[in-house]
Amino acid sequence: MTDIAMPPEFSPEGDSSALKRRSAMGAVITMGGQGSKFVLQFGSQVALARLLLPTDFGLLAMVGPLVAAALLMTDLGLSAATIQRPTINQTELSSLFWLNVLIGFCLAGLAVAAAPLAAIFYATPAVTPVMMAMSAALLLSSLAAQHLALLNRRMQFGAIAMIEVGALVAGVIVGVGGALAGFGYWSLVAMQITNGLATLILACVFSRWRPSRPGISRDALHLLRFGGTVTGYNLLGYLITNLGNILIGARFGAGPLGIYDRAYKLMFQPLWQMTAPAARVAVPLLSRLAADDAGYRSAYLAMLGGVLTLTTPGILCAIVFAKPVIVVLLGERWLDVVPTFAWLGGAALTLQLRQAASWLFVSQGRAREQLKWGGLGSAAIIIGYLIGIFWGPKGIAMSAAISSALVQIPMMWWAVTRSGPVTRADAIQLAIPIAFATAITGGLLALAAREPIWSSLPMLAVAGILAYALFIGALALFPNGRAQLSKAGGIVRRLAKR
Repeated sequence: MTDIAMPPEFSPEGDSSALKRRSAMGAVITMGGQGSKFVLQFGSQVALARLLLPTDFGLLAMVGPLVAAALLMTDLGLSAATIQRPTINQTELSSLFWLNVLIGFCLAGLAVAAAPLAAIFYATPAVTPVMMAMSAALLLSSLAAQHLALLNRRMQFGAIAMIEVGALVAGVIVGVGGALAGFGYWSLVAMQITNGLATLILACVFSRWRPSRPGISRDALHLLRFGGTVTGYNLLGYLITNLGNILIGARFGAGPLGIYDRAYKLMFQPLWQMTAPAARVAVPLLSRLAADDAGYRSAYLAMLGGVLTLTTPGILCAIVFAKPVIVVLLGERWLDVVPTFAWLGGAALTLQLRQAASWLFVSQGRAREQLKWGGLGSAAIIIGYLIGIFWGPKGIAMSAAISSALVQIPMMWWAVTRSGPVTRADAIQLAIPIAFATAITGGLLALAAREPIWSSLPMLAVAGILAYALFIGALALFPNGRAQLSKAGGIVRRLAKR
């Protein structure tokens, strides 16, 4: 094994301008891939909701938080370490791969052993075989982690998009086919395992990288400190995302949990698809621009402003028109989802702000600060969950929205702007027009929603167009808002010429 760093193989080439152009093209490519993923995921979720029962989704939602925690531990932040480091060599990369594999095998065995205990906790015997089967996802994820991290480090976003879309197509075919064949919740299990297997195969093909012989170098072990700290923060994110599922499943059973899970997926999966282009390019781009304060600040504010402009109108539309959205997309039997879905929309408004703060922390190597302040904010959300559970799924969603907006997000942004190229003044200048545009758009949509004309798919599309038109118009009332729109338009025009 060699110790010589090989930037042409493991890093993108070019100066800050070239990297920005590459990231912009990467965002466009990723957005195209996310558009395909959105259609596939959204269509499959609607189809599966009509083919399966709430208890089927509830059973998978019981196992999901446990598997998600194990997946985070499988990676142990080592992918983030691969992406963030200024240079990395074959010895380090191969060592990280074998660390991932070792941890993945250990956690898969632990998941199999713990499956009967999980079934006892939920008082649901079917949890045991499902959790045992889902342990395969841990092995597949550990084998694919460093291949995907290397592609991300190289900023090969087209390859990543093809991997994600291809794996999703395979998973959807298996999942929907299984549901049609009457396999119930096992179709959901098969869908996830198929997605993981296809991701591994495609990642190996596109990365064209192979690990050295099994072994873990001492030189690579120092990366565990950074990766472990990032994992600590990710586990906090996991906890605030999944603790609600665990509490609902333990207290109310699979039926109410299935309702909450559908509301959560319907709200957040489209949001994840919309924010993925910026999330994918943010850390590798900002890490490469760490020595260029002006370039770093410009790139970051452009990405955050674009994400907020892209996502906020859609979330507002989903909140205001929650009932027709649920009835049209899922059917009348899912009406109990409506209040939970609307409150989850409130939580979604702050999600991208938490994610954007993480870009700053990680790209600046401030993982310890992220863990500290993220932990304090997460504690507030957990306390909210413990109070909200007395009001069922709606109470969990309500507590998430309130505690995130009032405690976690202000705390994290106060901390992350204390140092670094992006200052509090930069954040405030960006936030003011966005906040006013959100208030204006939400109020006008609420007035429009009083009319009983929105209970069809075409009219919901009209509502979405109206939301974006109102938001852009309100944003244009402010000088900073007009500058933000102008910058976004300039990026689109430059990309159209390429």
